[in-house]
Amino acid sequence: MDNKPSLSQYFSSSEVPPASQFFDEIGTSPSEMIQSVYLGENEVNTTTGTNLFSQNVSATLTQQKNSQETTFTNVLPTVSGSSAIPATSLPDPSTFFDTIGPEPQIGSNKSGMATPAILTEAMDGLSIKNQPVDKEAERRRDAWIPTEEAKKTLLKAQSSPKGSFFPEREVLTMPGLVLEEELADALQEVAVKYLGVSSAGSRGVVRAEHVSRDEAGLRELLRTGYLRAAVNLTATLLTAAGQGVGRMHRPTKHTPRSLQLWLTRFAVMLRIKLHDPLLKEVEPFGDLSKPDMFYQFYPDSYENRTGSLVPFSLRLLIAELPGHVGKPEEATDRLYTMLDVIQKILSNLQQGKTEDGTATFTSEQDRAESIRLWSGRQTRVLHSIVNCAIALKDYRMASNILVSLRKGATTPAQNRALSSALCRLWLLAGHVKAAAAYLDEAKEARQHLCPTADVREYVDLGLLDVAHGKYHEGYGNFARAADQEPTNIMVANNLAVCLLYMGRLKEAIAVLQKAINSDPERGLNESLLVNLCTLYELESSKTNEKKLNLLRMLCKHKSDTIPNVLECLKLS
Repeated sequence: MDNKPSLSQYFSSSEVPPASQFFDEIGTSPSEMIQSVYLGENEVNTTTGTNLFSQNVSATLTQQKNSQETTFTNVLPTVSGSSAIPATSLPDPSTFFDTIGPEPQIGSNKSGMATPAILTEAMDGLSIKNQPVDKEAERRRDAWIPTEEAKKTLLKAQSSPKGSFFPEREVLTMPGLVLEEELADALQEVAVKYLGVSSAGSRGVVRAEHVSRDEAGLRELLRTGYLRAAVNLTATLLTAAGQGVGRMHRPTKHTPRSLQLWLTRFAVMLRIKLHDPLLKEVEPFGDLSKPDMFYQFYPDSYENRTGSLVPFSLRLLIAELPGHVGKPEEATDRLYTMLDVIQKILSNLQQGKTEDGTATFTSEQDRAESIRLWSGRQTRVLHSIVNCAIALKDYRMASNILVSLRKGATTPAQNRALSSALCRLWLLAGHVKAAAAYLDEAKEARQHLCPTADVREYVDLGLLDVAHGKYHEGYGNFARAADQEPTNIMVANNLAVCLLYMGRLKEAIAVLQKAINSDPERGLNESLLVNLCTLYELESSKTNEKKLNLLRMLCKHKSDTIPNVLECLKLS
């Protein structure tokens, strides 16, 4: 087993893949790359996996995570997730796990563009003011338990006469922008350099000043994929809110709107890999536990409203962030801290109390809805912990969590998805016998859903074949998956990998070229571009013109959603 070549030797880096490259790949539903974001009742009931965000916004950053290569080191070839535009490092768990979470909301993806679910949620949150207000759903969504120190400050804020409460600086969250210069369109810069001004000039470029300076303009930039322009617009909007450049470490008032803007900004910066400025801008928020992150801190503005101003997705993003920069241990610690609070909330709910334990429910239906929401959030955090465990190569820990989730599965679909996840987890760990056993259990669960094998099962079978070095048989299973879903990019990548191992390099190239030409919007994603350019280099040393043709296609079909075009196309 150890002598089997890892596809990472051929495709991209030789590092162990981040968890996203495993879980996002195994989680996508087959048909039209379905994805769902389960956030519970009234918490951004979104379908993640449509065009660029939200319906269009959700597409460039929701499946991005899935389309990454999953290198099963020394066991399996590079396997790309099943969507376009991957994101590196830890994934948003929804890309796989929402298909196994409690009562996920499923929506089909009509576009190949994908966006991290967390960015989709940010965008939906920006338009929350246009949605009908359900006070109970609002209270449920915003609930969070403050620390004991924060409780003292909140009590003082509420009991002080109007205008007489002056908090210490130590209890304040004081963020500000770090990026001072506007970001340029990265694809345009590369096009000008390699194709010339005349060729690049035919590509329309949208900037922040071309849209309205509000949430609607921000959504439009995200929908059309101009992510750097979106970062520029968030800077304008946050500056207007008093949290711009030079405002870090200065007192400011927070609102749900300002925190939604920060969530959107952070999600986009993470997508385009602006890690250094992102870490600096996130730092003042800490663990989001300071009292000015709660409605009670502003009694004059929010009357008797309680709970946290912080969107749950922002809390999760900040907890996961260290995992995106090579610190999964720190991310795990933060996620367990979140999990501890969520479990306290669920304990209160089970006892008939409200989330923070300060009151009792008068409606059993409201309590049931709260349990449903917070159970889903607990599952979501557990998914992120599993991803961290995989990044740490702690496969036993990851397996234990997945097994416990499977025990709590309430539908055959959840049971099947978790069995499939366990199969691929153990393939990743190199334990082929255990993987085969879980594949059998996944097959049995599938029979309760449909009588014949589907794409997920054929992919599982193909991966198991490759683990045994049976590339021809693996190719056959991936081909059967492709028959069911001819536009599935993940399957196309796996077909090419098998062809490469079978010594059929030209056919491998043809498979990937066909995937791009038949559906450029979906096919022009990072993992496929990297793999195709690598195959070009294996075929010949004269690859520059082929790579430039791919760049021309990017200019024609894409906006500014790929973080590093030069790396993808391997242009020097």
